[in-house]
Amino acid sequence: MGRRRKREKKPRIKRAETKLKKKVVFLVIDGLADLPLSGKTPLSEAKKPNLDYLASLGLTGEIIPVKKKFWNELTRSSVSHLAVASLLGYDPEKYYFKRGPLEAIGTNLPYTPGHLALRCNFATVDKDMVVIDRRVGRNSFGLDELARSINEHVILPAKFIFMRTYEHRGVLIIKEKLSDKISDSDPFYAGEKVKKVEALEPEAEKAAKIVQEFLESAKQVIDFHPANEERMKLGLPPANCILTREAGNKLPKLENFLKKYKLGSALCIAENGCIKGICLIAGMNALTVPELKFDPTLKFIFSSIREALAAYDFIFAHIKGPDEPAHDGDFHKKRMFIEAIDKYLEMFRNFDGILVVTCDHITSCKTRKHEYG
Repeated sequence: MGRRRKREKKPRIKRAETKLKKKVVFLVIDGLADLPLSGKTPLSEAKKPNLDYLASLGLTGEIIPVKKKFWNELTRSSVSHLAVASLLGYDPEKYYFKRGPLEAIGTNLPYTPGHLALRCNFATVDKDMVVIDRRVGRNSFGLDELARSINEHVILPAKFIFMRTYEHRGVLIIKEKLSDKISDSDPFYAGEKVKKVEALEPEAEKAAKIVQEFLESAKQVIDFHPANEERMKLGLPPANCILTREAGNKLPKLENFLKKYKLGSALCIAENGCIKGICLIAGMNALTVPELKFDPTLKFIFSSIREALAAYDFIFAHIKGPDEPAHDGDFHKKRMFIEAIDKYLEMFRNFDGILVVTCDHITSCKTRKHEYG
């Protein structure tokens, strides 16, 4: 039977060096913005008295964190990591940001530059390899067991490690110096067929062959796995395919965040994954958001912020919530998520510091995908 991960104990926040007279709390609400539907968006329709109050006291404006050129180049991929890097002051045109290595660092996996790392999804496909669900219902039941079986039974011409990182997401590290110039297997949309991994340059032939071999072997291991039988008994979609994207073989050489902004200390509060990876590479301490339902997740994030204010100059928190219902086309659920976040913002009404509230990109309930803006 598929087993869930043990719930992580909340890490203790240790006192750090401080230099600023005023503390900074920087909140990035993933996919908060939207495109209008009949002139309305979830944000415009949400009851958000605290956000409205805070906005009335501060400065408001529009920022485009990711240039149009990246949207043109990454039309089907996510630009969230580029947006967060940009918001933190790191130009995506200057630094190498690939999700694979960032995901590895953000999950505290040992990663050697030169080795090939790929961001992965557990997915559901039909017999013709057409994607039914790219996120297996956003339910992680049994996925750790599937990952263990993949590591035990898949044999490749190179050493590798595959790990589920958070919810339906995972990371694959092939422990050999390989080119990252390979295509994604992830078609990015349900209803489309899984793509074959291909070399984009001649020197990437070996990398493409190994990754494709991994995907085919992993599918054989998990297709009729007992964990998937248990998932289906529970009414969950089977996790019978691994999708890969954004292969990378090095890390960005970021200027230290503390030196860049003359800070004594900085803390990142985020899920395992590439956002946390960027912050760790930049020299921040990090606190992992555990895998909980949305309301307990908010409680964890904001209670951690409250505790960290005594210890840190700068606190960055990434809040995933509103992005997910937008991908499902659920306008009302996205509005409800925004309202839930707003309740926690009451703690900042008398905050004697600097509060920044922004988002990384538009996630449209209409198109169900990220949009430029």
